[in-house]
Amino acid sequence: MTVMSTAHVHQIEALLAHDISGVVDAVVTTSRDASGAMAFHLVVGPPDRPQECDRIEFTLDPEHAHALLSDTTTRPALVPCRVGVAFNSMP
Repeated sequence: MTVMSTAHVHQIEALLAHDISGVVDAVVTTSRDASGAMAFHLVVGPPDRPQECDRIEFTLDPEHAHALLSDTTTRPALVPCRVGVAFNSMP
């Protein structure tokens, strides 16, 4: 299990405190494997032109998925994950 230091948590919270400008279209799906790990698949770009989209996947271990989905606090849930990115290579 990955443990985040207090300094790391404060850095993440500072990043989350800023608004993200420029909202784009995206589609998200989820899947779980036999061990209970949860993967989020994010396709960013126009849904009618998938060849122009970027793809991002992040996977949570079962205990981290549970922590994220069951967190009812007002603070952001901070859980470790693994991320994969495939950027559109269209000119």
